[in-house]
Amino acid sequence: MRILVTSIVDLKKGPHTRLHEFIRHLKTNHEIAVLCINDWWKSDQTDSKLYAQGHKDALDNIQIEYLTQRRISPILQELTSAISVGNKLERLDFTRFNVHLNYNSLISGYFVARKMRSINVPTVYDIADDLPQMLRVSPQVPRVMRPAAEFIGRFMLNRNINIAGKISFVNTNIKDLYRAPINKIVIIPNGADIEQFYPRSSESLRDELGLSGDFVIGFVGTMREWVDFDPVFAAVGDMVNRYPNIKIVIVGEEGGLDKTRNEAKKYGILERTIFIGTVPYDRVPEYISCMDLCLIPFARHKGMDAGPEGFCPLKLAEYLACEKPVISSQKTSMPEGIVAYAFSMQEYKDVITRLYNNPQLRKEMGVRGRETIQNSYVWASSVSTLEKVLLELAA
Repeated sequence: MRILVTSIVDLKKGPHTRLHEFIRHLKTNHEIAVLCINDWWKSDQTDSKLYAQGHKDALDNIQIEYLTQRRISPILQELTSAISVGNKLERLDFTRFNVHLNYNSLISGYFVARKMRSINVPTVYDIADDLPQMLRVSPQVPRVMRPAAEFIGRFMLNRNINIAGKISFVNTNIKDLYRAPINKIVIIPNGADIEQFYPRSSESLRDELGLSGDFVIGFVGTMREWVDFDPVFAAVGDMVNRYPNIKIVIVGEEGGLDKTRNEAKKYGILERTIFIGTVPYDRVPEYISCMDLCLIPFARHKGMDAGPEGFCPLKLAEYLACEKPVISSQKTSMPEGIVAYAFSMQEYKDVITRLYNNPQLRKEMGVRGRETIQNSYVWASSVSTLEKVLLELAA
């Protein structure tokens, strides 16, 4: 099977995503080509070469075309894609593909889907985020234009849903935000590679980072607009006199590194906050293993506070696969007792204190978390579901 992919993220210059895992597994048996946004500005925020180094396994022998080589914003790249996709599809020899996978794209993916439909090639639309809401809070969109951007995003999302043969949602929370025909829907959750993410010894790296004997609260990921460290830093700042061995480790730098440093300084914990920066994806498990407690401090946005069938970002699956207890500010899809929840400063204080003082509880949460990932959130299983959907449509 020959799969044409359109993507809202730059697979070479961006952090690891579910699409990288889709491609890494699918390329074993299928030919894949990708048309995606050009995240040229990432090099100003992070060492994007380290991202590329971590994606080597997924992207080797994959043809990737950018919507443009011009240094324009992703919003403009999407808005002008109606003009540019025709040329790019010709370069990719679009008529040879059997199926189109549109990953999280609103405008460029739609125009590719229309072109592919004209030659009877179907589309699977993979929705991994609340895209209109992301436009509503995106710093790439001028503040005065954000309500209009959200409206346009919702309009285009519905057009994509209508044109797609199947829609894959990352969880039922995202599915319930939109009206999609039930016969088109398939749930494909995020997962972890449990052969890469597993509990391992951390003494050497902890010594190297000056963390020997410390209680480490950690975070891995970008510091984009959906991440909010403020209540975490406030809680730790209020706890350090009583628990002087608490340290914070932040792995990643894209987005708001300066803002995050300033927040840590504001609460008097900059000297006990270690900023690692960007690391290759294959080294992420080593840093997670240094952590006693992992964070998902997402800001609350409409549609994100899910119920029992909530969200499972990649970092959650990877934390749990490494047998780490997790504090999340959003309801996740994990069974009760695996993830602790906090949003306010006082809630973070209470949960951190409880877990600090109870190593056995931390161990139990971690073990149950890995068991849950092994049983329900493994990439091989998720991609197998996607592959089956793609094959059925292509046939």
